[in-house]
Amino acid sequence: MRVYLAMAGKERRGRIDPLVLAVARRAVEEAVPVPPEALEAVEWVAPDGGVALLGWSNEPKAPLLPPVMQAREGRHAGYCGYLADREDEEPLLAKDDLLATTAGLGGVFSVFRADADGVEAATAMARVCPVYHAEAGGVRIVGSRALLVHLVARAALTGRADPAVDLDLEALHPLVRHGFFTNDDTPFRGVRALPAGSVLRATRGDGTVVRRPPEPDPREGRGKDGVELIKPLAGALVAAAAPLARHGVPVNLALSGGRDSRLMAAVLKAAGVPFTATTHGFADDPDVVLAERVAAALGIEHTVDLTVPDRGRDAVAVQHPFARAHDLIRMCEGMNSAYESVNRYRPFEVVPKTSGSGGETLRGGFLYDQDDITPDGMRGRVRLIFHAAERIMTPEADERAAADHRPWAERADVDGFDVLDKLYLYFRTGRWIVGSHTATLMNSPYYHPFFDNRVVREAVALSPKWRCSEYPLFHLLETLAPALASIPPEGKRWRFDRDRPPRLIGRRAWKAREALVPEGRTAGFNWRVSYDPAFRDLLQEQIMDGPQELFGIVDRAAVRDALRDAPGRWAKQIWHVYTLSVLISGEWRKPLPELPQVSIPIPG
Repeated sequence: MRVYLAMAGKERRGRIDPLVLAVARRAVEEAVPVPPEALEAVEWVAPDGGVALLGWSNEPKAPLLPPVMQAREGRHAGYCGYLADREDEEPLLAKDDLLATTAGLGGVFSVFRADADGVEAATAMARVCPVYHAEAGGVRIVGSRALLVHLVARAALTGRADPAVDLDLEALHPLVRHGFFTNDDTPFRGVRALPAGSVLRATRGDGTVVRRPPEPDPREGRGKDGVELIKPLAGALVAAAAPLARHGVPVNLALSGGRDSRLMAAVLKAAGVPFTATTHGFADDPDVVLAERVAAALGIEHTVDLTVPDRGRDAVAVQHPFARAHDLIRMCEGMNSAYESVNRYRPFEVVPKTSGSGGETLRGGFLYDQDDITPDGMRGRVRLIFHAAERIMTPEADERAAADHRPWAERADVDGFDVLDKLYLYFRTGRWIVGSHTATLMNSPYYHPFFDNRVVREAVALSPKWRCSEYPLFHLLETLAPALASIPPEGKRWRFDRDRPPRLIGRRAWKAREALVPEGRTAGFNWRVSYDPAFRDLLQEQIMDGPQELFGIVDRAAVRDALRDAPGRWAKQIWHVYTLSVLISGEWRKPLPELPQVSIPIPG
């Protein structure tokens, strides 16, 4: 895991206050969820003190891992994540136009660079390696951790060496609705996320400029007649998987029976990357059952990590919800819900890993589960994305949601397919996945070919209407690993299979592709939404008796009723509200107290 912070004085001859630099060096201990002793610090400060680039890493020095910072002719740069080709590090230092340079790079990355004139930062198309920015006290600040940017900005604004966190309470409402942000806000006042595929340039004595390239016109495919159209995407996927082979050891793939992880298995096989697979779940879960079939078809080593090895057990032991929320807020900086599960810190190992995360972009983003694709149906889905859970929100929170919704609603009147595709890429991918991605990078090199910059560009170059038919993904399976195309999907049929069965030709293959649905005692069990009354009481105590500022965002009576009358219906939002209560309390900035595990009954 590499972390960066870049600063530039607003005035041409302005200096960065030494206090601000000192706060940056110290605040990294709180803002980065890695033991301070595991971090290596590297920094460059311009001779006149007006620009600085600071970097930290817990990665060991290894030939396959880049140094924290590189320099050439007065320009200094570093990047989070990875580049598909290490030779592309040279253009990051040599080329003046960072936007044109990063647009053509493969990999999953964000870039930070500085010279005597100012600082720049760039995001890739998926922006799962984020960039955050703020301006305060005559200093422009950009970095890869929002809390770090915020604490440094607060020091510049207040002149305090121990600045308090200033939460932007009004901006927190999306967390209740979805457990992630559906805009570029953060929990921290004055700190914003840089949009996907963008470059920010802060020049001393000049303004801050954000640039994005124009969006391409998508290529239209139709039904089965699109094999030629997916060839560039297939090539980009195979090229995106190639870096995993650099390690010379088998890669571990988190494999489920779902559409995306099986495609990732096909991509690795086609790229000649040796790999093993691991599946986690209950024995009767379709993900486990189908993953075993995928592994057998490809002839790869496969390990199943059962949630409950003993089928006779009647309960699972889970982390106390406060401990879970404390860990999530620290790791994800208050931008994810404790409903999610992310890795914990452990010493870094140079062992490559990957998963099928991000495949939804190949299926049209939010269109992948949008059954009603009429104009009214898509306008309704766009509205739901911004106004979800409005029954438990305050009027003020709903007004903020309406302001975010309005420009997207206008776009949806023109092209609802494009809007549901882009909303997923920019916010579900670009905001929700960030926390879990950061947690994986903390422990090992983690590769995400579906998030690869060139892969995403090739994907969005295909029309979202065609991608949501699932023909392109199915064509990719047939092209890269034909044996996997005949294994049925999980949950629902392929979308192009749902209308009616073929009368004669192809009927047998159609029947073989019938989806596998959950059956059995634990096949559909999810303790996070199936918790018992005792566990609900723990959540309720924190929500109802915690910080009262929470009820400027959610309606107190409505949340109380949801907890009492319909906890199953509102299970995810209850987790989101609980996380928000812990975030507002500030307890996550303190050491975690000793808390017992909690037992959750498994349905009989």
